[in-house]
Amino acid sequence: MDRKRDDRSPAPTARRRRWGRTVAGAALVLAAAGCTTLDTWQRQAIFQVDAAQSRWYRDAPEGTETFDLRHGNGEVVHAWYLASARADAPTVLYLHGSRWNLHNSVFRIERWHQLGFNMLAIDYRGFGRSSERLPSEASAIEDVRLAFEELKRREPDAARRFVYGHSLGGALAIALAADNAATPEDGLAGLVVESSFTRIADLVRETRWGWIPMLPWLVTQPFDSASKLAEVDEPLLVIHGTEDRVVPHPMADRLYESATAVRGGLKRLLKVEGGSHSASSRIGGDDYARAVREFVGEAVRLARAS
Repeated sequence: MDRKRDDRSPAPTARRRRWGRTVAGAALVLAAAGCTTLDTWQRQAIFQVDAAQSRWYRDAPEGTETFDLRHGNGEVVHAWYLASARADAPTVLYLHGSRWNLHNSVFRIERWHQLGFNMLAIDYRGFGRSSERLPSEASAIEDVRLAFEELKRREPDAARRFVYGHSLGGALAIALAADNAATPEDGLAGLVVESSFTRIADLVRETRWGWIPMLPWLVTQPFDSASKLAEVDEPLLVIHGTEDRVVPHPMADRLYESATAVRGGLKRLLKVEGGSHSASSRIGGDDYARAVREFVGEAVRLARAS
């Protein structure tokens, strides 16, 4: 039964109304501060920028051209270019993952260079010698778009342009392809995604962070590759090691399924038996090399025929 209002109770005073407005205002400030803190935490957790030298740290390979790409605001994206001896070699834009910079990715850049490709690679802002900042999904995508302009300058022939992304770089490669205008001048012959994930929310749920409740509105850096693949027309090769302890390898199956469910064309999946998160190119050996070369060759032929 509802209690009747006590008519003897005093009406709210101006002071009490002001207090209520103050509490409400404080709650809004705290909520905003909480969102800011949550966004900062997610960006730190996802990009994990680490200036320390890992055991893979090496100087740029001999013959590498090092230079800076410049945004309109003056901030720079540090880049490397390693040319192949082949005059007709396709050019690959390499996008590294979280934590380490180009110097820690030399082994992967050299591996692909040995497969017969020109290699263009960048450090996102916040990494290596690029401008200092806490990266975000938006800022990294801006950096990738800037690098794509350099890729077009270095390789005017769209039939020989490829993007290869490892881990977080795979999500950025998919974002670039989904965003691509798909004109002959701006097109890509194909993209390769290795050791990558479907979306950040899935990665949190399926790894050691699975105890964290992932409400959609709490995710400030979604990296929703599975959805973006619906916009990707370019040929796609998905690679994943079966012993990846960072990103569960079934995510590669789901990326592949997302790509083939909506778009036809050349889509391939390579599972590297015993491959780890970072060493599938080495562990895969000749099978890895053959899969990459065959995919690139077929993608070039398709681009020429279109």
